[in-house]
Amino acid sequence: MQDSTLITIIFIFFYFSWNFYLHSRLVYVNSNDFESEEILNNFEEAEKRLNAILHGDHERLNDMWEIVRESIPKRWTEPIPVLVFACNRPAAIRDHLEKLIRLRPSKESFPITVSQDCDSSKVADEVKKFGDQVEYIKHTPGINANIKVPPRFKKKKSYFYISRHYKLALTHMFSKNPYSTVLITEGRIMNSNFNLIIYPNLSDDLDIAPDFFSYFSSTRHLLEKDPNLYCVSAWNDNGKLEHIDWNANATLYRSDFFGGLGWMMARRQWEEFEPTWPAVFWDDWMRDPAQRKGRQCIRPEISRTGMMIHGKKGVSNGQFYADHLSKIKMSNFSINFEELNLNYLLPNNFKNKMDKDLADAVLVELENITSSSWKPEVKNLKVKIVYTGKAHFVNITKELGIMNEFRSGIPRTAYNGIVTCFFKKTRLFLVPDRSKVPIYD
Repeated sequence: MQDSTLITIIFIFFYFSWNFYLHSRLVYVNSNDFESEEILNNFEEAEKRLNAILHGDHERLNDMWEIVRESIPKRWTEPIPVLVFACNRPAAIRDHLEKLIRLRPSKESFPITVSQDCDSSKVADEVKKFGDQVEYIKHTPGINANIKVPPRFKKKKSYFYISRHYKLALTHMFSKNPYSTVLITEGRIMNSNFNLIIYPNLSDDLDIAPDFFSYFSSTRHLLEKDPNLYCVSAWNDNGKLEHIDWNANATLYRSDFFGGLGWMMARRQWEEFEPTWPAVFWDDWMRDPAQRKGRQCIRPEISRTGMMIHGKKGVSNGQFYADHLSKIKMSNFSINFEELNLNYLLPNNFKNKMDKDLADAVLVELENITSSSWKPEVKNLKVKIVYTGKAHFVNITKELGIMNEFRSGIPRTAYNGIVTCFFKKTRLFLVPDRSKVPIYD
């Protein structure tokens, strides 16, 4: 592949040199008027031949890249380390680690590292009970790290501590080990040191599905095949019982939205992010166009993570947990993802599938599908509702009961502005009117 690239560069050099020569000769011909038309025709023929050679080499390079992509094993054989963030809840970390260890195929394929940045000795004691089943690392607490917090963020200083913890832990994972991947389990915590309840991401209150490890080991090769992917997430923000299709438990999607809450990225992604990792609000930073760069994540129809009861303490006095997080349904039976062909998730394949689904979908009005009398006329019916702007989208989602939040202009779970869910036994697509809605604003 490197040789072909070198050949291409050489041809491009000769191509421009030859064109420069032709231009010079034509100027000379026009000025001296003694060259024959036959010579000019020879020049044109030579240029056509060179263009054909360049085109052929480009095609060969594309063919070689496809061969390389297909040669990447669909079942990832390298270790996928699990990074667990912990702070001050011993029961939560105990329950989380017990389930991780019980469900993982082996210690070698999914080594576990627990990263703690609080001074809770009870958490440390719980982790150490697992012995060599987990690696334990301890950082100086953020409160003692002399972090400069701007006055306007005084009430949100814990967000600075969390972003710092992420950078310390991820740096440890990739600088101290030869890992090509990291799998992060996330949740929410309450930091009692500051009497402040926070809702970004730490992790010991996350539950995992029976096929959690199969899901990630089977999708890891997609990160290698597709440079337009930058993460795989286990979470569906619209994963409430009334909005998911249990018969589509193996179905996965591409999404422009970074969902987190159990997610995986490759080493190369961290190497890109690490030099400019933000001091605060790391998850929204990852959603920003400057970092996302048009890339996408994989996410499931039915979440492979869920919130344990411990999460109730850490989120807006339990209100967000009660209203949303606790209602996200986690898959309760196992899919062997290794047996599935997931190439439908590659960019062109997924776009073609989505285009076909939208072409097959019946256009309906919101009042039709929200009517108490709505029943799909045929099995596997697909319908679509067109929205004309952010306010219109929010009004529709409120009626449907799905998430209406935007981050960096992207609705949660969206793919190219399209949000899909299952509603009253009907596959529903919310589709932007591109004459009125920019790609993302």
